[in-house]
Amino acid sequence: MVMNQKQAERNLKLFYVFEAFREPLFWGAILITFIQKVSGMSLADIFFMESVCVFVMIFLEIPAGSLADLLGRKKTIFWGLALELSCLIIFALATNPLHIWISNILCFAGISLIHGADTSLLYDTLKFLDRENQDFKKIKGRATSGLLALCAVSNLASGYLAKINIRLPIYLALASFSISLITSVFFTEPPLSQTEKFNLKKHWDLMKLSVLFVANHKKVKWLISFTVLIGTASKIWFFTYNPYFEMVNLPLRYFGWLFFFMGLIAAAGSFWASWLAKKLGSRASIIAMISLIALPILLMGSIVNIWMVLLVLIQNIVRGYIEPFTDHFLHDYLDSQNRATVFSIRSTVRGLSDAIFLFIFSWLLNNIGLPLGLQILGVTTLTIGILLIIKYQSIFAVQKI
Repeated sequence: MVMNQKQAERNLKLFYVFEAFREPLFWGAILITFIQKVSGMSLADIFFMESVCVFVMIFLEIPAGSLADLLGRKKTIFWGLALELSCLIIFALATNPLHIWISNILCFAGISLIHGADTSLLYDTLKFLDRENQDFKKIKGRATSGLLALCAVSNLASGYLAKINIRLPIYLALASFSISLITSVFFTEPPLSQTEKFNLKKHWDLMKLSVLFVANHKKVKWLISFTVLIGTASKIWFFTYNPYFEMVNLPLRYFGWLFFFMGLIAAAGSFWASWLAKKLGSRASIIAMISLIALPILLMGSIVNIWMVLLVLIQNIVRGYIEPFTDHFLHDYLDSQNRATVFSIRSTVRGLSDAIFLFIFSWLLNNIGLPLGLQILGVTTLTIGILLIIKYQSIFAVQKI
């Protein structure tokens, strides 16, 4: 079916709903605590599991992304959400480490199908309407801000709900996530994307050509490197939140409040992403994001104090801002035929980075403890970030990203 203007406009409205419920609500503030209580896994066990599951996802990302380019974004988004929903069902009923492992693997399989397909559907819909340049950052930013605001409100309640029953936040996450799955059914495939029958040779050729494209495109490689640095450092830092809160004796009821304010700050960063990008410019934005990730991590590891937990709020400026900022520019360098595949290559590189550094951080936790581990993470992030800023000067010397 050929998409018309009315259906394209409907896609944009549906995207706001899809994005708002795209991630499970209610569980962020108590996720690690939940896993430890219901399965008996240690923090080091969780980091090891995460690194293994991320490593498995590496092999799924590029094939899944090219499926979205070949078969259409709508189908892959739907099946990705269906896998994530099955993950949540198992997670909600989990009683041992095996259940958590199975749930995690299904979650990563679902994410690999959706990575790139979601923003490709949005970008191609806007391209059909000839609005991609002026509206992508604005719509992506505001849609994501809706998700982050909902996460903030739900996380505020999760600490109190967990005190009643540790599984209650997960049950509510399961119910809210279903809304995104239902919404995906009503998307219309943009005419710029393909909807072919599966062909193994075409699938392989698209993956191969997309890898070569990324390998030979300096600006795309730099953008991928930057998002991988911020993403990996943020992921490791996030997994230390609950243990750090417990280490400084922060009461459980305040976990939700912290995550509430984190969500509000991230929502604001996402909502105003287009405005911020124009005001700051690309170079200042990049320097600010690296600084707002690396320095708070370093401080939390160096000064272990209950007041240091407030530094996690700073990360969420970057959390809200980075996707609208980087996704738009990466899409500008891509064609519709390889859009989702290249985003999946980015996710594959990110997954490899996550797997390696999660494994290293698991070892650090077992051998030197959380504070020193955070110090090493902060210094590493700052060092790589400075190298990327220097490289940015030569690659984007003439044209701003």
